[in-house]
Amino acid sequence: MQHRLKKLLHRMRLSPEHIQAGKVGKWLGKHGVNPDLWSFRRGPVARAMVAGLLPATSPLLGLHHVLAVVLAVFLRANVPTAVVLQAVNNPLTIPIYYTMAYHVGEVLLGRPAKYETHIAEKIKKLDETDGIRAKLRMLAGELAMVAVPLMVGCSVIGVVVSVAGYGLIYAIWPDEPREKREGG
Repeated sequence: MQHRLKKLLHRMRLSPEHIQAGKVGKWLGKHGVNPDLWSFRRGPVARAMVAGLLPATSPLLGLHHVLAVVLAVFLRANVPTAVVLQAVNNPLTIPIYYTMAYHVGEVLLGRPAKYETHIAEKIKKLDETDGIRAKLRMLAGELAMVAVPLMVGCSVIGVVVSVAGYGLIYAIWPDEPREKREGG
């Protein structure tokens, strides 16, 4: 199985050799040749669950893949697994996930979740506001009210999901024989 995955990554130009030869390889330097970054063993894959799920649950849209690769290199985790885990947060799950994260953040901050009850009034007020600057100022104020609980909720959910993913890999993936790990 591991051999087939390596061949597939090589064909897709995502193998360690292709990446080392490109711009990303120059940026990663000696860290890019760490065999754990490309190994489909239990340890690197479990660490990839953390490196992949933590950024996938963040509200930093557009940076998920970059954060996953940086975390994977830092944690010596499997890079392909960390990148693939970014699919957890996709256009179908984002509205549900961010709404849930916002409510978790509101609860953790001890604030009642009342924002969604005034949406119609706020849209009407925004329509009645004259000038683009005034509208942008109003939207920035509303965004600030939502940003803190959203960040808190995403952070807490991200840590919980990442730790659960890490534990799940160690729970379901059998340990490798000692002689196989030592290379002989």
